[in-house]
Amino acid sequence: MSEILYSEAQLKKVVAELAAAIAADFMGQPVLLLGLLKGCQPFLADLCRQLSYHQVDLAVDYLQVSSYVGSASSGKVKIKQLSADEAFCRRRNVIIVDDIFDTGLTLQKVMAWLQAKGAAQVKSCVLLSKSGCNQTAIVPDYCGVEIPAAFVVGYGLDYNEKYRELPYIKVLPENEQ
Repeated sequence: MSEILYSEAQLKKVVAELAAAIAADFMGQPVLLLGLLKGCQPFLADLCRQLSYHQVDLAVDYLQVSSYVGSASSGKVKIKQLSADEAFCRRRNVIIVDDIFDTGLTLQKVMAWLQAKGAAQVKSCVLLSKSGCNQTAIVPDYCGVEIPAAFVVGYGLDYNEKYRELPYIKVLPENEQ
């Protein structure tokens, strides 16, 4: 039996708290939420809805970023811009939205890439941070909850493209990996 770490109701509360913190910091300023596909989708959608309650001036775009093979990070981060606009982030406040902060290598690479593209400000918002796994000096600006160093799925997080649809987050037992 898999251990459910966060129920659907608990996730809604965490997302609402993150939105309130972002809204307080960016009141009256336009913000580009930049989702890292694919895992961010449910989180980003819920975060956008919560930010709309605070009347934050939002734009949304995506990057296709990958570093995982199965349940392990390859250590090599690949970034693919989906927007055809080369200046999509220039002189804008950008908040990178990702499902999980693990080694920090993905976030570090994406932040540097956005700064090189001329973003005015780059912040990060992650739903989950995996305890004891960070290999960088980066710390997410907005972090929902810290989880143990276990492999988790659900609410966008997957294992070989399975489990993304779950409305909660659970630990994936090793015998299912």
